[in-house]
Amino acid sequence: MPTDAEAAAEVLKADDRRFEAMRKGDWAGLDAALADDLTYVHSTARLESKAEHVANLRAGKPHYRGIAPRERRARVHGGIGVVNGVSEMHVENAGKEQHFTVRYLAVYAKSGEQWRMLAWQSTRQPDA
Repeated sequence: MPTDAEAAAEVLKADDRRFEAMRKGDWAGLDAALADDLTYVHSTARLESKAEHVANLRAGKPHYRGIAPRERRARVHGGIGVVNGVSEMHVENAGKEQHFTVRYLAVYAKSGEQWRMLAWQSTRQPDA
């Protein structure tokens, strides 16, 4: 049984793997990283299921060119991991490139030996 600190580190690694799969278009990796009943709320307030989220990413709506998380903190309560963080986002959508910062909350659930993202909600930070 991992300690709280070890479990929190596992959740942050799962967060990193998911971001990397999104950026690289690693669809098998992304499928494995996301819970089947995912609720994904973009910084624009658009809500997507797992199927909608993956389909939009495959279609490049948006295409994540860069994701740089920072100021993250993970906590684990039983089989649930919660990540609060900030991330610099570089996306291309409808031919337009955008750079912005989000503050996010990601919820992971332990499924067997793997942490899978159950929910995501982000808020775009105002431009400085």
